[in-house]
Amino acid sequence: MTIRNFFVGLIKFIGHVFLLMMVGAFSTFLTMRFFTAGDEVLVPDLKGKGAGEAIQVLKNEGLQLKIYPQKRYSDQVPADKILAQKPEAKQKIKQGRSIEVYMSLGPEKAIVPDLLGQTARVANMTLGQRGLHEGKILYVARPGTEQDQILAQYPSAGTELVGVRTVDILVNTSTDSTRVFVMPDLIGKTVTEVSDYLQQAGLRVGVSQAVDYQGVASGTIVKQNPPAGYRVSTDAYISLYYSK
Repeated sequence: MTIRNFFVGLIKFIGHVFLLMMVGAFSTFLTMRFFTAGDEVLVPDLKGKGAGEAIQVLKNEGLQLKIYPQKRYSDQVPADKILAQKPEAKQKIKQGRSIEVYMSLGPEKAIVPDLLGQTARVANMTLGQRGLHEGKILYVARPGTEQDQILAQYPSAGTELVGVRTVDILVNTSTDSTRVFVMPDLIGKTVTEVSDYLQQAGLRVGVSQAVDYQGVASGTIVKQNPPAGYRVSTDAYISLYYSK
C-alpha cells in the first residue's frame, strides 16, 4: 500500500465517521422535536373571566390556574374577574404549567367626608386624604357666617363614590372686614410674580401646588381659587396651581 492510498483511505474513513455523527445528531434533534412539540400550547386570554371559567379553559389546554392573594382596583375589570395574567396570552408554554393571575377588586370606592363648617383650605386637604378632589366651587355671601366656610356640599357626607372622585362645595364669601378685593385673573402669570402681588395686596396664599400641565411653561399659573371676579378679603386663603 502506497502512502497516497493510505491517506486517501484515512480521509474516507474520517468522512464516514463525520457523516454518521451528523446523521445521529439530526436524528436526535428530530426525535426531541417530535416528543416535545406536542407538549406546547398557546396561553389562552383569561382577562375578564371568573376563576371557575378560567380553570375550565386552562384544563382543556392541560394547564393550571394559580391565583395571587393580592387583589387590585380597576375601573375597567369588574370585581372578582381576572385583571392580569402571567404568562401573557398567545405565548407558547409546556402543558402542566400554571398561569398566574391577579383578581380585580373593581373600581376603588370612597366615602365622602363631612365638609360642612370647614374652611375651603381644610376641606381641600380633607378630600385629598380620602383620594378625592374639589369639583365645582360656588361662592355666596351669607352674613353672620364665618368667611371662607363651607355651607353645602354635593354629594353629601357618607355617600359612597365609585369612579367619580370630585365633590362640589358652596363657600361663604361674606366678611366683616372693610378690606374687600375683587379677585384678579391670575391664569398665565408666573407663580413668583403672583405670590409677590398677593402679598403686597395683603392677601394670603393657602395652597401653592405644582401640577402636570403639558404645553405650558414651568411656573405658570394654570388654575386659581377663588376664580377671577369673586370678592375676597384679607381673611381669605387663595389657592394657586402652576405647571411643573
